[in-house]
Amino acid sequence: MLTEIDRSSLESELRAALTHLYDPAALRDSRLMALLGLENRADAIVALRRLLLEAIESLKPADDVPTQSRSWRYYHILSGRFTEQLTQFEVGNDLGLSVRQLRRQEKRALAVLADLIWTRYKLESAEAASAPGPQALGDELAWSQAAFSSESAEVEALIQSALDTAEPMLRESAVGLDYAPGEGLPRLALQLVPTRQALLNVITTALDWMNEGRLVLRAGHQPGDRHVSLSVTGYGSLAAGAAELGAERLSVARELLSFSGGSLHYDADSVGDQVCVFRLRLPTDKQITVLAIDDNPDTLQLLQRYTADTRYGLQCESDPARSLALAEETMPDIILLDVLLQDIDGWELLGRFRAHPRLGDQPVIVCTILPQRDLALSLGAAAFLSKPLSQRQLLSVLDAQVDRLRG
Repeated sequence: MLTEIDRSSLESELRAALTHLYDPAALRDSRLMALLGLENRADAIVALRRLLLEAIESLKPADDVPTQSRSWRYYHILSGRFTEQLTQFEVGNDLGLSVRQLRRQEKRALAVLADLIWTRYKLESAEAASAPGPQALGDELAWSQAAFSSESAEVEALIQSALDTAEPMLRESAVGLDYAPGEGLPRLALQLVPTRQALLNVITTALDWMNEGRLVLRAGHQPGDRHVSLSVTGYGSLAAGAAELGAERLSVARELLSFSGGSLHYDADSVGDQVCVFRLRLPTDKQITVLAIDDNPDTLQLLQRYTADTRYGLQCESDPARSLALAEETMPDIILLDVLLQDIDGWELLGRFRAHPRLGDQPVIVCTILPQRDLALSLGAAAFLSKPLSQRQLLSVLDAQVDRLRG
């Protein structure tokens, strides 16, 4: 039973125990022994180690979760740093992160793990459990924001998923549904799970607001706008005191949408037979262009397979002599550069990119079989990837560069 410790102290104790996970003396003295009720067990050290390893493993995402997601990255950080006891440099190199970036993300990953253990083992009073206060709700939302990464999603898939979940409630209500999928809508870039929950909150609140009638869902996009507009409009009769119903759901929905830079506005002012309207703005996905320079066609084919169905649009160039002109023409967001190139040495080409007046600020990721990470970074590379590489390694390094570009 976890008692008599605050949340920040738990995180400190957790880090200390994980850092010395295979040191029996350090684990024996860990405060977690008493906090988790293990101190009187004959196998206390083994039990504590097993508990912590199982907690890390329980954070492993399902196979259908995108490999570039934040949840996968947190799992790999915790597994590498503490299960395998790798150094920050080794884990950062595997994920394409600097030690400084790794430290920041390791802290966030530990916070997620601490939240899991806090929830799993801390006993709260029935009153507290049934009526979480504003701080508890804020903590849960903060955890959710950290736990999910931005994904590329189709508007129709998002809406249809929410409608499928709300279908039993719709069926039992006196409110009909009118939804026609939009055409030519751009993809969205958002935290998919929180956004879906926000849309569900809006739909169920709209049903509570109405006595009878119909809900009309429409999605639209204006050229040049960086958001898709989604409206949920009620036509019919409004329930008494409707504006007071679902207030907490709408507040949470607004917070969940803000994770991705979205917004929610609503009102219950009757206009003709229109009795309520909810307007959501969801951010569109901007494809990230990546120029891959490699004279090995097998490598380029592998990179194309790794980036298929992701937010990364891959441009391939097998002739390094043409690569600079192609980069000037297309201005890619990120450049992926091999070193063992014919005719032009990759290090020389890296120098040309770094000295170019228009391309000098574009991140260049050196991707080579040569063990020259320090040399690459000293010559101005933004990151380094060792061949052979996995899809997870590639997407993690690309994600890190996108995060850096967006500030």
